[in-house]
Order: sequence, then structure tokens, then C-alpha cells
Amino acid sequence: MILDLTPVVNFEGKKMDLDVQLDFKNAEDTGLKFLKPVSLKGTLLNIGGSLELSASIVALLEFDCDRCCESLSEEFEGEFTEILRKEDIGADDKNPDAIYYQGNSLDLDDIVLNNIILQLPSKHLCREDCKGLCPTCGKNLNLGECDCESTPTDPRFDVLDSLLGD
Repeated sequence: MILDLTPVVNFEGKKMDLDVQLDFKNAEDTGLKFLKPVSLKGTLLNIGGSLELSASIVALLEFDCDRCCESLSEEFEGEFTEILRKEDIGADDKNPDAIYYQGNSLDLDDIVLNNIILQLPSKHLCREDCKGLCPTCGKNLNLGECDCESTPTDPRFDVLDSLLGD
């Protein structure tokens, strides 16, 4: 979504409220699957040459459980603040923490998507006590026990086990 910055960009102290829905249905290249549009609520404030974007976001995402590979949906809620500056082509002292824009418009999609990715937890579980998959047969252990041998053996001791006749 392209955001028009004209109402605040030339007026120091001017504030603009934001309440938008962002559609990321075509964001599969990021590895994320959005089940509904992302809700963004926040403000854009001109703070003397820079713009401060403060927002909260709510998204419903689909993941695969990291233990049993079952599909699950999780609601994500996050907040972020970004400093936006108009790009000055001749300037050498660019702030690495600022986001630069050209003209009087800003693409919100990249900013929101990057903040979602940075704030997501690294592990997604269908439930806290997920048992995962059997390492031998691959059965989902949440659905029941498998028929595999349950005594794990260390392959380094196979030679000794053969001497015992087991």
C-alpha cells in the first residue's frame, strides 16, 4: 500500500492517524502465509525534518508445527516505531537506522512485513506438549503410539551388543 505523505511532510508537528488493512496474500516468497489482511493502527508525526511512524499490527498467520508438521494458525500482535527521512541523493551522512523515501509517498508493505518477520517467534508449536514425530517411522505421536522399538541404542555399541547375543 502506497501511503501519501503530503498532509504531514512539510508541516512540522503535524500528525496523521493511520487505520488501514494491508493484504499480503502474495507474500509466499517470505515463507509466511497470511490468513487475513493485516490490521495496522498508528500515527505518522512530523518531527522536524523526519517522520516518525508508530504503529501496532495484528495478523493471522499459518505455520507448520516445528515438531509434528501439522498446520496451525497463530495470531500475531506487534508494535514498532520507524524513523522516515526524505532521501537526499547528495548526502553522505545517511542514518542506518532510518528508512528513506522519495517524493511524497511511502510503501508501507515492506516496512510492515519486515517488522512482522523480525518480531515473530522462532518456534511454532501446535500445543506446548506436542510429542512430534517418531524418528523411525514418522508417525505423529500426538495421534497415538507407534509400533517401533522404543529402546534407543547407540550405534557405537552395536559390536558389543552382538557379542552379548541380543
